[in-house]
Amino acid sequence: MVLFEKLKENIRGKGPLAVAFSGGVDSTLVALAGKHVLGNNILGIMLVNPTIPIYEREIAARVAEEIDLKMDVIEIDVMEKTDFISNTRDRCGNCREMTMPILMDHARDNGFDTVADGANLDDLGDYRPGHEVSTRLGIWHPLIETGMGKENVRDILKREGISVADRPSTPCLATRIPFFQMITKEKLSIIDECEGTLRNLGFRDIRMRLHENINGGLIGVLELDDPRSAMDRWEEIMDRLPSIPVFLDPKGYRQGAMNLLNGP
Repeated sequence: MVLFEKLKENIRGKGPLAVAFSGGVDSTLVALAGKHVLGNNILGIMLVNPTIPIYEREIAARVAEEIDLKMDVIEIDVMEKTDFISNTRDRCGNCREMTMPILMDHARDNGFDTVADGANLDDLGDYRPGHEVSTRLGIWHPLIETGMGKENVRDILKREGISVADRPSTPCLATRIPFFQMITKEKLSIIDECEGTLRNLGFRDIRMRLHENINGGLIGVLELDDPRSAMDRWEEIMDRLPSIPVFLDPKGYRQGAMNLLNGP
């Protein structure tokens, strides 16, 4: 628990703290450590938009209640922003440029001058333009400063008995769409419906990669934690998915697979 104590000490030195909160393991650990040392001088702020599945909002609310965290929810319509929906390689950076100042202003308006996120050491090994923007805007990364990776985070949450300790990573739905293919509400809705259906069928790590064919039609490629089981249940799965061509990636789920396809 040495790292957890170090994290709490680092947070204690920052005073009142706002956390960009999603209910995922990383932001949950930052918020939990903050609750331990700051009491009520901590605020979770969740930004929601069409790229965030409804169930993510429900989980965040439940986790906030579990750790006794006050959580504010701010809705932002990123779909009105051409820089975002055009889906360039800087998509995540463009999103952060739009959303983080709103979050930071809300934090300051409520008396919180320091804003933290849940970025961890493992995030530094992937293509993360959004992280670069957050850093430039002044978002603090306490897990990185403490020297924590994802495994450290999960281990601590398990010891603390927090329900989301084993929760899979769930980046926003836009990450399922290849760069330079337009982000639309229709695509996001299809992805959300497909992944929700598969989650209800018992699959845990799920990605529905949604591609456009040369005629503008949509093709889905499923990455699942258990592709062999999916093959055995393929007829059942197809009966429940939207009526677009869907293929199964036999390699299964791989975090960052779309980044490898798109390149830096």
